Parts: sequence; structure tokens; C-alpha cells
Amino acid sequence: MKLEPECIGCLFNQVLKAFKMLEVEANRDLIIKTQKSIMEFLLDKDLDSISAPLVGSFLYSKIGEMLGTDDPYKELKHEYNHLALKYYDITKEHVLKKQDPVFEALIVSALGNTIDFASQHKIDLVDDLENFSADNLAINDYQKFKALLEEKKKLLILGDNCGEIVFDKLMIEILQEIYPNLEIIYAVRRRPIINDATMEDAEEISLTSLVKVIESSGAPGIDLKDITPEFKRYFSSKEYVILSKGQGNFETLNGESIPNNDLFYLLKAKCVLMRRIFNVEVGSLIFKKREIED
Repeated sequence: MKLEPECIGCLFNQVLKAFKMLEVEANRDLIIKTQKSIMEFLLDKDLDSISAPLVGSFLYSKIGEMLGTDDPYKELKHEYNHLALKYYDITKEHVLKKQDPVFEALIVSALGNTIDFASQHKIDLVDDLENFSADNLAINDYQKFKALLEEKKKLLILGDNCGEIVFDKLMIEILQEIYPNLEIIYAVRRRPIINDATMEDAEEISLTSLVKVIESSGAPGIDLKDITPEFKRYFSSKEYVILSKGQGNFETLNGESIPNNDLFYLLKAKCVLMRRIFNVEVGSLIFKKREIED
């Protein structure tokens, strides 16, 4: 998906948010220098062939360079994973009580992306689930997903963030209980980028002992020009249903030529651009099958 005017302002604002989240003492010159680097990066780029997450990949690499580390969010990611694990058992218990545990597990996975683990407020995911219904999904293609899953019996999940990956693990356990013959592959980033999940995170929460975990690309999304050969093999196969999680994955895949049309986006509409694309309110949860036109 090409860069839109709204994305430029968002990227500049992310510089401020990043230094604040990392609790870094950043002076005016450092912040402006980082923002200036975005402008310089964009000068020689074709803005019709680059998405916001790919600019973000450059931006966060630049922030790491300035801070002298290739993984500035490392400690924060560990914290997110451990906080999410505290809610694992009670959330799974809740899901298994529902009439359709698979649907409920997908919602848990989606809600995992909406939680602000860094806030000082108590996380009450179970309460959120009790108040959630299928009507809360602005777009709901679950029945299409379920039918294809039962037909193909193979699922490729494109992971997103830390913390959220814990609830993806819960979803996978539920899927395995309901569909014991289902083959599941889970894809993480091939290098640290923002707070996205990597192989280290998958190992930390023991996801690697549950399913095969592979590495995708080094962007905060799926950069098809920078994917691993192993990921390309699974992603290009029409044998799999693909579940793409999060806005970053959607932004990098939307509009791209993809061999497998059995791809579903599960995300929260976090900005006005998503509102315009999906015709939903900002903050809405979306579960949508990819359209050929995208």
C-alpha cells in the first residue's frame, strides 16, 4: 500500500512517541535530527511504491543507531510478554466455556493487539471479552475463514507484536484442540524492529515447542522484497489459509500481487487511513478476507 499524506505526519509523531516510550532523555536537536532523516530518506524514493511500515523500518533502525543498539525495545518486549502471560490461564478458561471457542480465541488474539501493556491501569481482558460480541466486529468474515480452514487444514499465521504473541499462542492451542489435524506455521520478524515479535520472543513464551515458527521479513510488516526463502515457500503456497495480524502487515501486503487469495486480515483500525479504506470507525476490529483488487 502506497504512502499516504496522513502517514507522513504520523511518522514524525512516532519519533516523539518512541523516545518517550523508551524513556530516553532526548533534546530538541536529537528529535529534529531524527525527523529530518525521514525527509532525507523519502527524497529519492518513489512514494507510490513504498508503504508507511517500510519507512518506519528505516526510522526505527535510525533510532536504534542513535541509541547505540539494534534492539532498543528489548526490555520492553520482555515486559510485555511476561505481563500477557499472567492472563493466559484465566483467559483460556474463559474461551473454552464459549459456544465457539475458535471464534473467541480469534477475538482474544485481536484484542491482544489493542492492550496498552505500558499503562498503569489494570488489564481486564476477561471483562473485555464478556462485553464483546460478533456485532462488535465492524467487518466479520469468520464463517469464510472457518470454512476454508476446515477444507485446507493448513494455516499460516503472520504474527505482529510482543505481548500479543502470547494470545496468539492461546489461539493456536484452541485451534489444535478443535482441529487436531490442522497444520499451523507461525511467522515472526527476522530481526528486532520496534516491539514486533521475533524468534527470541517465540522461544521465550515456548511457542516454538507448540508449532513450527519461521522468520518473515525485517520490516514492521511483510516486505515482499525482503522475505526469507522459507517464508516465501509457505506464503506462496495455495495450500495454506493465511491469517495476517495487525495493521503493519496489512499496510505492506495491501495492493501487492499475492498468489494465495485465501488471506484474512485481523486488525484494529488505528488511524483515519484505515477508517477510509475499510469504511469503519477508528478503533474498530476487522476480520476481512482479502479481495483480489485490494
